[in-house]
Amino acid sequence: MGPGKIDNHPSPSKQTLPPNPHSFKTLILLIQSSPQDLKPSLTKSIYFLLLHSSLNAPLHRSDFESVRTLSNILFEDLDRRFKQFFFSDLRDVFRGTRSSAKVWASVEQLILILRCCMVVLNLLEFDPNLLWKKVRVLLLIVRVLVSLVSESEKSESSVKFEKLFGDNDDDDGCTASVAEDFVASLCFLKPLDPCRPFLCALIEVLADELLINKSLRKCFMLVDSASGNEALFMCHFGHGDIESVLEVVSVHFVLSVSDGHAFDNFINRLVWQHDNDFRIPELSLTPAMSLLFNPVILSAPKMFQAHLISLVSDAIGIGMSSKNLSPDLGLMNCYLTTFERSVILYSKLMSSLQVGDHSIGSTGSVNPCVLGKSNLTFDLCVQQGTINRVYKVVSKADDLWEFYLRNMFFGTKSDLMTGSISYLKENGHVFEESSRDENLSILDCIILNAFSDDVSDTVLYKKGETNTQDIYLLASILKLMSSSLVQAIWCLRHSGNLGCLKSLENAASCKEYDFMVGIIHCFQESSVYLPVQRFLCDIMKIYPTRHKESKWMFLHFSGLLSLSFKSGLNFLVKGCISMMMALINLFAFEEDNLAALRSLLGTGSVALSSVSSYDKVQEARLEHKSSKRVASRFQKIQMLHLSTDLRSFDQKLQKEQAETSQNVSILNHMKESVDGTEEETVKTCNGETFLKCMLGDSKNLPDFDDLADFIECKRGKDYHIWLKDKQRHRKWKGEKMAVLRFKKKRKTWKLWKLMKSLKN
Repeated sequence: MGPGKIDNHPSPSKQTLPPNPHSFKTLILLIQSSPQDLKPSLTKSIYFLLLHSSLNAPLHRSDFESVRTLSNILFEDLDRRFKQFFFSDLRDVFRGTRSSAKVWASVEQLILILRCCMVVLNLLEFDPNLLWKKVRVLLLIVRVLVSLVSESEKSESSVKFEKLFGDNDDDDGCTASVAEDFVASLCFLKPLDPCRPFLCALIEVLADELLINKSLRKCFMLVDSASGNEALFMCHFGHGDIESVLEVVSVHFVLSVSDGHAFDNFINRLVWQHDNDFRIPELSLTPAMSLLFNPVILSAPKMFQAHLISLVSDAIGIGMSSKNLSPDLGLMNCYLTTFERSVILYSKLMSSLQVGDHSIGSTGSVNPCVLGKSNLTFDLCVQQGTINRVYKVVSKADDLWEFYLRNMFFGTKSDLMTGSISYLKENGHVFEESSRDENLSILDCIILNAFSDDVSDTVLYKKGETNTQDIYLLASILKLMSSSLVQAIWCLRHSGNLGCLKSLENAASCKEYDFMVGIIHCFQESSVYLPVQRFLCDIMKIYPTRHKESKWMFLHFSGLLSLSFKSGLNFLVKGCISMMMALINLFAFEEDNLAALRSLLGTGSVALSSVSSYDKVQEARLEHKSSKRVASRFQKIQMLHLSTDLRSFDQKLQKEQAETSQNVSILNHMKESVDGTEEETVKTCNGETFLKCMLGDSKNLPDFDDLADFIECKRGKDYHIWLKDKQRHRKWKGEKMAVLRFKKKRKTWKLWKLMKSLKN
C-alpha cells in the first residue's frame, strides 16, 4: 500500500491548528523539547499551519525569526531523511531485507517534510538570501531525481556524480555533501523496479506543490535560470512557468514506463484498479486538472497524454473500494469540468478513427478553440535530454506492445469474457447496494450480447494499421470519463445526505444535470448499426420518454464494447464496461429505477457468470412472478451449455483423439445429447425427470410443473449418469487446459528471458 497522502489539500481552516496566535513559537518549542524525530502528527500540524499562513494575512514581524528557525529545522530534517531514503530505504527494498510496507512509513514522513519545505518558501520573502538558498536545496533534490532516471539507462560504470549539495552551510540548514557514496547507492538501483513507487511518490509531491503555487514556480525558475548551463528547466517567462512542472512530470513518465514490468503496470493503470499494489498518487485532483487543461499537453506524445490522464483519474479515486467512493460536494465542479474535458478529448480522438466503413467516433466536431491554444509546444517546454528520453520510452513501448500482444493471445476468447465479468463484479461498489444485483444482472446480459456480436472484420485495432498510442489514449480517456461521471452522479444522488438518495424528480437543483446533458448531447450523432446497439435500442423503445439524451451515449459505448471484444484488448473492454456502469448510475438518477432496461432480464440472454452456479438460477426463478420468463432463461442455460458448448467439445476432442477410453465414453454420451437436440423427429417428454436430477425432490417448488412442461427431454435417457459424465468431462478438460496454460506461460517466460539477455 502506498502512503496516506494529504487529502487533496483540504482547507486549513478545517484542520486542527495550534490554539494561540504564537503558533510558530509553540511548534518550535514542541520540536526542541522532543528528544526524537518529528512525529507525523506534529509534521502535519506544521504543514497545515504553514499552508494556512501562506494563504492568509502576511506574517507579523515578531514571527519572522520563528519562521526562519522553523525553516532551518525542516530543511535539516529533509537533508537527513533524503540521505536515509537513498542510502538505506531504497537499498533495503532492492535487496529485499525490508518490506515495502515498512519502508512506506519512513517515506511518508519524508513526503510530509518535503511538502513543508516547499510551503515554507512562501513565508521567506522577507529574507531573499535565505529564500534563494532554500530553493537551491530543493532544486538539487530535483536534480538528483532527474539524474537518477537518466543515468539508470546507462551502464553502471558511467554513473558519475559530483557533489549534489553545496558545501556545509550552517545558514542553509542543509549540510549534505555526497560524492562516491551516492554513486554507489545509485549503482545498486539498476534496475529501478522495486524502488519505482517511492521515487514516483517524491516526484508527484514536487509536481503537486509546484502546480498549486504559481509564485513557487516562478521562484524555482528564477533560481534555476541563474545556474546557467546547469539549469534544469527551459525558461519561457510569461507562460505560467509550466516548464518546471512539465520537466518533473516528464521524469515521472520516463520512470513509470521505462521497462517491461513498468509497461505492464502502465497498461493495467489504464482501467480502474483494485490490486494491493495500487497507490493513490500524491498528485491531487485540482492541481492535476490544471495541468491537464493546459493546451501545451496536447502537443505531447499521446502516450505521455495517456499517462497524465490516468494520473488525473487516479486522483479522482474510483478504482479503490466502496470506502473510498464517497461524494465530495466541494469537488462537484471539478468532476463536471473533468467530464466535459474527457468528452471533448474523446470526440477529438475518435473522429480520426475509422472502423470499417463507419466512424464510431461521430460524436460531433470539436472546435479547436475549446481545447485551447498555446504558442509553446511540449518539445519547447522540456530540456532536450528529457525530450530524448521521453521519445526513447515511447519508441521502446512499441516493442513492449508486441510482446504484450503475443502474451495476451495465449489466452482464449472465453478468458476475455471471464475477465470482463470479474471486472464488473469487482467494481460493483459503484452501484447503490439496494439495486446492485439488478444492475449487475442487466450488465451481464449486455456484456454477453456484445461478446456474441458478429461485427465481421470491424475492429478497433489492426496490427500495422492502428497507432498503438491512439489505443493507450483512448483507454485513458475512458477511465477519466467514467471516473468523473460516477463521482458527479454520486454527488447528485446524495446531495450531502448519505441516507437519502435523490433522483432528478426530487433533486433540489437540476443545473448540474442540465450541464451534464449538454455535454452528452453530441452522442445523438453516433451511428447505431451494430447488433448489440440495435438490440438495446429496441429494448429501450418500450419507454420512449426516458433517457432521451443519455441513452444515445449508452448505445454508443455498447457498440464500442462489442468492437473491443472483437479486437481482443481486455483493457479497452474494461474501459467500456466502466463507462456503461457510470451510465447505469445516470439512468438510476434520471428515473430512480432501470425500468427501461429491466426487460433484458426476461429476454433469455444469460451471462456466463450466472451459469457457473445453479443456485443463482434457482434464486432468480423464485424472485420473478412470471414462470414463463423463468422457464425461458432456464432453457437458455440448458441449450447454451448442454448443446452449443458440447459441439465445440466434440470437435476438439475428436481432433485430440480422446486420450482415454473414459473420455471416449463421456464423448459418446455428450454427442448423443447433442444429436438428440438436433433431430426433430425424436420423441420427447417433459422435463420432470431432468428437473429431479438437478433439484432433487422439488415437486412442491413454485412453478415446477410449468418448468417441466417447458423443458423437452429424450425418452429413456439416463440424465443422472449423463450429468455425472458431463461433470467428469468438465473436470478433465479444466485440468488439461490448466496444464496447457502453464506450458504456454513457461514458454513465454523463457522467450522473454532470452530476449532480455540478447538486449543486454
